[in-house]
Amino acid sequence: MRRFMLAVLFAPALLAAPASAQDLQGHGGPVSALAVEGAAVLSGSFDTRAIVWDGESAVARLVLRFHDGSVTATAFLPDGGFATAGQDGRIALWDADAREPRFTTALHQGPVAELAVSPDGTVLAAASWDGRIQLVDLIANEARLVDAHQGMVTGIAYRADGDLLSIGSDLRLVTWRDGEPARSLGLPGSPNGLAVLGTGVAVIFADGALRVFDGDGVTGERQLSERPLVSIASGNGVLAAAAVTGEVWLLDAGNLASRHALLPDQGAVWSLAITADDLLTGGQDGLIRRWDLATGEPRGSGEAPSEIAFDDGSRGAEVWRSCALCHALTPDDGNRAGPTMHGIFGRRIGTAEGYDYSQALREMDIVWTPRTVAELFEYGPEAYTPGTRMPEQRIPSDDDREALVEFLARMTQ
Repeated sequence: MRRFMLAVLFAPALLAAPASAQDLQGHGGPVSALAVEGAAVLSGSFDTRAIVWDGESAVARLVLRFHDGSVTATAFLPDGGFATAGQDGRIALWDADAREPRFTTALHQGPVAELAVSPDGTVLAAASWDGRIQLVDLIANEARLVDAHQGMVTGIAYRADGDLLSIGSDLRLVTWRDGEPARSLGLPGSPNGLAVLGTGVAVIFADGALRVFDGDGVTGERQLSERPLVSIASGNGVLAAAAVTGEVWLLDAGNLASRHALLPDQGAVWSLAITADDLLTGGQDGLIRRWDLATGEPRGSGEAPSEIAFDDGSRGAEVWRSCALCHALTPDDGNRAGPTMHGIFGRRIGTAEGYDYSQALREMDIVWTPRTVAELFEYGPEAYTPGTRMPEQRIPSDDDREALVEFLARMTQ
């Protein structure tokens, strides 16, 4: 689930990460959406980007940039492509390795809360805060809207039989068949997300409870927190749920018995996903952490980039904070979402060792100097380095640009 929208600053283009990294580092803001397909991970963030990751190597291989505001939902498509949706109410369909979406819609008047692909792979369903469900025909690339709930649609999912389930702030759980409501069930509180369990459905609530429903009513319940639950995922016989306070619970999907209780220390965990062996948690800190599904133990260090340890108290260090999640200052910290800044001055663009640059950057004739770095943020990446996938980011203040350049000169030699 995705609940709060914010503007985040700097985070760059085509990504590479150390093969030894287990946590996925690259977003410049809270991770608001996660989807998995085999070893691949598709994440969306408040930083306006979606990232396609090779989950085995923890390398991010593709950045998808389209939305104005947070990317609030992601999904893998049957043809190997991707779907993203955002705070802007737009949906984009992408071919594998595409730099631009092949099809877009802008029918919603509120953020998209969730995406779901039908079992036969022909329809993408989108739930929106405007109370409507959008059904996108993936064969014909056509879309239509269905009036679904009074108030926000806060969750959506397909059952294996092809029926579509939705929940909303009108306290209803609705079953849809061929775009028409087939059944409606009242809910005991405000729902924040759902996950399908065979013929039943698990729903998380603002009162901190997780409840399981069949066609007639509640069949199971766990009071997990006194605060709202904000994300849920299911798979491999496991249910995962997270609270706004950051706690995560792994439960047996059959009887809701506790398997593990986690405290990722990521702030609020806005998104969850389950693979064959791992639980993924997308946090407020911009990290995607991985946990052993069987033991509940962390796969990675769980540590956010520590570049602000280089803080020398200067204004330049303050400006650098927005860059630190995606760039290292030292050679031994390798490449994150973007290349290391170590030795940047005098280096030709697109040549940092071990970083997988876009073709456009490799072909540019720019050498990084204090002047060119300042100009990058004066004019913005799209104008100064056309073809980059770095999110548009400018530093309007002359003094701030100068402070950043001076900081880099001190810290990257």
